[in-house]
Amino acid sequence: MKQKLLISLALSAAAQMAVPLHAATPAATVKAAPASQVPFQRSTYALKQQRFVLKNGLTLIVHEDHSVPVVAVNLWYHVGSRNEQRGKTGFAHLFEHFFFNGSENYPHGFREAMDDLGASNRNGTTDGDRTNFYEDVPVSALERTLYLESDRMGYLGNYISKEMLERERGVVQNEKRQGENQPYGRVWQEISAQMYPYSHPYSWSTIGSMDDLNAASLDDIKQWYRTYYGPNNAVISLAGDITPERALALVTQYFGAIPPGPPLPRTQSWIPRLDSNIRSEMEDRVPQARIYRSYHAPAVSDPEVVRLSLLADVLAGSKSSRLVRRLVYDKSLATSVQAGVNEGELGSTFNIIVTVKPGVSPADAEREMESVLRQLLVQGPTAAELARVKTSALAEVARGNERLGRRANQLSENATFGATPEAYLDKLEAVANATPEQVRRSGAAWLNGYSHTMTVKPFAQLAAEKSTLDRKLLPALGTPPDVAFPAIERAQLKNGVKVVLLQRHAAPIVNVTLALDAGSASDSAAKAGTASLAMDLLDKGTRTRNAFQLSDALESLGASLSSSSLDDLSLLRLQSTAGNLAPSLALMADAALQPAFGEDLFAQQKQRRLAQIGQEKAQPTSLAMRIVPAILYGTQNAYGRPASGDVNSVQGLTRADVAQWHATWFKPGSATLIVTGDTTLAQLMPALEASFGSWKGGSAPAKALAAPGRTAGKRVFLIDKPDAPQSTIVAAHLSLPPGQPEDLAMEPLMQNFGGMATSRLNRNLRLDKHWSYGTSGVLTRPRGQRAFMVLAPVQTDKTREAMQEVAKEIRGVAGERPVQGEEFNSIMRNMNSRLAGRFETLAALDSAALTSLNQGLPDTYWSAYSARMRTLDEAQLASAGARFVRPDELVWLVIGDLRKIEAGVRELGWGEVTVLDADGVPLAR
Repeated sequence: MKQKLLISLALSAAAQMAVPLHAATPAATVKAAPASQVPFQRSTYALKQQRFVLKNGLTLIVHEDHSVPVVAVNLWYHVGSRNEQRGKTGFAHLFEHFFFNGSENYPHGFREAMDDLGASNRNGTTDGDRTNFYEDVPVSALERTLYLESDRMGYLGNYISKEMLERERGVVQNEKRQGENQPYGRVWQEISAQMYPYSHPYSWSTIGSMDDLNAASLDDIKQWYRTYYGPNNAVISLAGDITPERALALVTQYFGAIPPGPPLPRTQSWIPRLDSNIRSEMEDRVPQARIYRSYHAPAVSDPEVVRLSLLADVLAGSKSSRLVRRLVYDKSLATSVQAGVNEGELGSTFNIIVTVKPGVSPADAEREMESVLRQLLVQGPTAAELARVKTSALAEVARGNERLGRRANQLSENATFGATPEAYLDKLEAVANATPEQVRRSGAAWLNGYSHTMTVKPFAQLAAEKSTLDRKLLPALGTPPDVAFPAIERAQLKNGVKVVLLQRHAAPIVNVTLALDAGSASDSAAKAGTASLAMDLLDKGTRTRNAFQLSDALESLGASLSSSSLDDLSLLRLQSTAGNLAPSLALMADAALQPAFGEDLFAQQKQRRLAQIGQEKAQPTSLAMRIVPAILYGTQNAYGRPASGDVNSVQGLTRADVAQWHATWFKPGSATLIVTGDTTLAQLMPALEASFGSWKGGSAPAKALAAPGRTAGKRVFLIDKPDAPQSTIVAAHLSLPPGQPEDLAMEPLMQNFGGMATSRLNRNLRLDKHWSYGTSGVLTRPRGQRAFMVLAPVQTDKTREAMQEVAKEIRGVAGERPVQGEEFNSIMRNMNSRLAGRFETLAALDSAALTSLNQGLPDTYWSAYSARMRTLDEAQLASAGARFVRPDELVWLVIGDLRKIEAGVRELGWGEVTVLDADGVPLAR
């Protein structure tokens, strides 16, 4: 982004973050030159020049002036950080550094070459919109300079090496550190991130992200060079002791044979609009507070920018300007004030900076700043004020054009951004003709909008306390606290609905779960998916309210409904406030007992379900969870079918099917209302009778839950997922149903085996070998026979080895490696200590009550749980592992790229290998 001449470079994020530290940026072209009292004459400021375009697209501009034997060479590339993208930032600025390292045909430092030929006023800079290089050289060195610049343009790519990349990355990192180490050095990064949306190229700093630069490969860098540094994306200006004919001959000789780069798309403008005023604060190690106020403004080519620049000068361009005089001299609230337009090709920002006087409240200074700004936007500048700032800027233009380098830079900039080298004259004339009313209107149009205000405050003088603590000594752990579980209170509605209440009065909220003895186990094989589809439709409208009316009614009470299906239970959940419990229960009952199952909504939900099944098949883990139950239980078993159903069963479902399912399984005699939260039975029961008391119908039928017996092991199933970067491994077998003496011991055993980040499986495959992001081992929790299961997504080239490691860990938990010693102590500390937070929420209490309901646990189970857990010993865990885990009965499912993994899996010799499709159907091989 370019910067208006009279505004301090401290206003510009680009100036702070993009300019190399070895020298300063050349003064940018004046963006808002004034008119004096004398009528404006274009010829006074016109730079006589000739423009040429070479066959390869390079633009050459020549300004002839033989007053001194010097030629200013100025080369602009139309590439800056705006051409980058998230994840690959900092490339434009990094390349500016590369250009000083030599080139293919001159493998020496460019700085040293310039020293050798006596160059002055030389450097390179990068900002959001462009990269430029410049040097003023004696005419005797012009030809060599053009040779060097052309070699950088056309022959740098093959010279860039890994060593150069690493070296310049380090230099840039230190440049970034040095910039951020300056007072207020991190401000503009924060402001840019607030002012621009995440995808906008001005939202990141020109210097870029160090993570992005560290991740950049040599190929990335070379591709960037090939794309943006061709002659057709560049302008070269020569100003000084040279004729146009000689300049064209030399530039053609050295640059003409360089091939053009690719055509480049270019966004013309992108000016965001803030949705509201944004305020932020940061602390820094600075002596004074500082206020930064920023507004969005037009792009650099818009004439409005000229008038906003004049407004900035009226505000803070001199000692007598309005803000400086009011805040610094009259009110003594600030020590300095600045204002200006930070110009960008896509859009600009108007910025005001107030450095607050020590001891003054920033709020007082901001209030006065706001007052002065608002007055100016209403009244506009006076004619005298405007004439004064025009005259001052005009003199600055004249002084700036004394230098050849300044003239060359002006011509290059205007040819790059203004399409013609003389575009600056149009701006100067616009400034000269600007009236106080035009300036006021421009200010009102842009500065009455939303803004971002950041206040930087001095970091408090803090210090650490003196301590005698010996940090080598690890504090001892206390005894885990006893965990009190609320008493389970039971009641029953007159129609047979059972009620379970767990009181907790920490917050004025109540959760209610209607649990039906149904679940996916209530589906037949032919109509798999009916239960979950019916439950999905419960909040989609009733006989008295459509879906939107039901949603609005719940929202007006601060309540919400959700539904789900487990293996054995179908659940409708209500979250309510205690004060609105009764009317919320009425809505819950309406949804539960009078669902509309509208034809249109049914058809929509059915299509969503078919799409969901497609997604489940596409995702390896969910595909595995569709296939493995069928292998273990068989497709005719209630637990062997996916809860969502399959394509054939769902396609065959009708509205009548879900209505019939609801009529069959929604029976008061098979329902339990689990209530947790801020209520009592005395308050609750009348509300429940009023909402659910009219429900009639007895009990639901019994489900066929035949036990399938033991698993026939030594079978391996494969599913092909071409080009998959990972293989998803599942090892499983059927285990024992709930109600075993070892059930409690299995909890810490499975937690240690595969239930936490530091489990045996994770330590092996993730932490030690780095083959997997995470693995798990579980004992499923249906009412009937449970399954032991390991899920291990691993990198493709370690599939066979990972299966061997999983098998080893399973043998270990089954008895080869019992949990003993410190491993036992550690897992028991984990189990006992985390009990303190296990039942913190109403959802946790509800989950415990549902477990008790589904498995028929006694009411004292959870109140005695922590005491029973503390009594477990090593022998009990070993006994549980031996009973529940059966390595010889394992079946394996592996989903991955069979071209890469099948041979290795077969080499294991772990039994018959069958290849399945995504529906679990064997494929002929």
